[in-house]
Amino acid sequence: MIRIAVIGGGPKCLFALLALHDLIPAAQSPRISVDVYDPLPPGAGSVWRVTQPEVLRLNVNAGIVDASSSLSQENFTRWIARVAPERSKEKYPPRVFVGRYLNEQFQLLYHHGNIGLTHIPLVVTGVERHGSRWRVSGPLSSQEYDEVLLATGHGATGHGLAGELRPDPLAGALNSSPLMGDYTALNKTDVAGGAEVWIRGAALTAYDVALLLTEGRGGTWQPSGDGSDGVLYIPSGEEPRRITFFSRSGALMEPKPEHVPAEISPCLDVYRQRLRQWGVQTRDPNSDAGRRPSWRRPAGRVLAEHALAKQVVAGQALAGMWRVLLECAMECARLMGAPTGALELWRTALTGDSVSASPDTGKLSQETNAAVLLRNSLCVNQLRAPVTTGWIWARVWSGLYAELVVAMDRLPRTTGEWRLFNRVARNLEKFTFGPPELTARKLVALLEAGILHVAGAGEKPPAAAVLVDAVTPGPGVLRRPAPEAEPNSDLAAQLLRAGEVMVRPGERGLWTDLDGTCLARDGSRNERLAALGRPTEDPTLGHDTLNRSLHGEYRLWAQRVAARAAAQPDS
Repeated sequence: MIRIAVIGGGPKCLFALLALHDLIPAAQSPRISVDVYDPLPPGAGSVWRVTQPEVLRLNVNAGIVDASSSLSQENFTRWIARVAPERSKEKYPPRVFVGRYLNEQFQLLYHHGNIGLTHIPLVVTGVERHGSRWRVSGPLSSQEYDEVLLATGHGATGHGLAGELRPDPLAGALNSSPLMGDYTALNKTDVAGGAEVWIRGAALTAYDVALLLTEGRGGTWQPSGDGSDGVLYIPSGEEPRRITFFSRSGALMEPKPEHVPAEISPCLDVYRQRLRQWGVQTRDPNSDAGRRPSWRRPAGRVLAEHALAKQVVAGQALAGMWRVLLECAMECARLMGAPTGALELWRTALTGDSVSASPDTGKLSQETNAAVLLRNSLCVNQLRAPVTTGWIWARVWSGLYAELVVAMDRLPRTTGEWRLFNRVARNLEKFTFGPPELTARKLVALLEAGILHVAGAGEKPPAAAVLVDAVTPGPGVLRRPAPEAEPNSDLAAQLLRAGEVMVRPGERGLWTDLDGTCLARDGSRNERLAALGRPTEDPTLGHDTLNRSLHGEYRLWAQRVAARAAAQPDS
């Protein structure tokens, strides 16, 4: 029997185990035993837990959520049409329904799957090599396994899956852990009606907190009555008197549009193909352009390919990628009739400042300024105002993102090039991956009602303010890029000290092979130790997603384990 330990029970764990189930014939089911370590019920994990209020909605199209398998052909769209038909038409339904769906798929796997499955609701304190096996330690005991899969997601830096080492906590904040599915700190005892609340952060988690403290306390919305699709906030009397976002940038994220204009869709199709071609041509011609799982290659081949690829692309590895993206942005601007050029577009990518025809907000109050900018962004999305350079980049970044993930996958690059990529990615993500339009309209209503405020430069929370930390820890296993940064969890620290895993200079995430197998400090495959999702962010991109089609490591991991199980003699 092959004994497997999975550290973390969220969606990445679920996707991997469903893929493994689908590859294991029922007759071979006694050959694999899996223990899932997570303090929370597996399937949903921490972010999608089923105890969160319905006020909190998905920030992505529900159509991407799919945990179907041979056990159930239902993706989320079909599932919610069956269990909650009144929600089936919502593009951004409450997150709690996603959690219920994921939990249900795990329960199907638990009761009917072709693998032996056990949930161990304990914290993992260590993973270390013990002969040819791995010893997984918890607070009370340790167990030995043939395989370990690290799928900690957000958990390793906030919920104790592997020991919490949270960087830069906000002193005096109500919540000692990041707000990821657990909002119990925002109770009415600690945040009384009429209080003044300051929220560190001005991104999606901060918006969740603002809605929990208003709509979540009985506040309601009604049409603005001015002929627009805006809303007005009707207070319940239980909300704080004032809610203030404070962050380094002092800027809110722009809402994502509901539709991509037909004018630019063919253009995006053309540049998707160009980006795919760049990715293939940039890699070593002797490497596997078809992305064949490297666990089938001869030993030592991985290092040789990486070294050769590094020589090929040394110096200007990403120059061709930037050219493709910028040319796409310029073409989209032309098609939309936007009077902008390469210089303005590239300046927006480098600074995060969008060039627009929005009203001059220089003399407006901070909250009026923020409301005007959000309103203008909504008008731009609906093409009722001239498009901005930020809007153009958002269409390019979202439209080509799936191809970008593939093209950039494990690509050698200099630390300088990677710093530039991260800088541009951070700037463009605030235009691309912001709140749905409905959430943005609610924020506008709260700003105009005087309940919500965005702190300006130099503003500080008053002594009596209630502090809430809405900053989410970054992905990877390091607090900042290697080599100077410290690990963000006890587990990562242990594995790095032992040389069982490696992080490339300038990155934060574990370096893995195509099937998720971790590479050791010397660059060799550390067989039977694998990682999926957020712990591997940077060498691979975009793991903070429910879209399981965006990354293939979980399927290749399942194929490798299934092949090993098939080779096991019958007991």
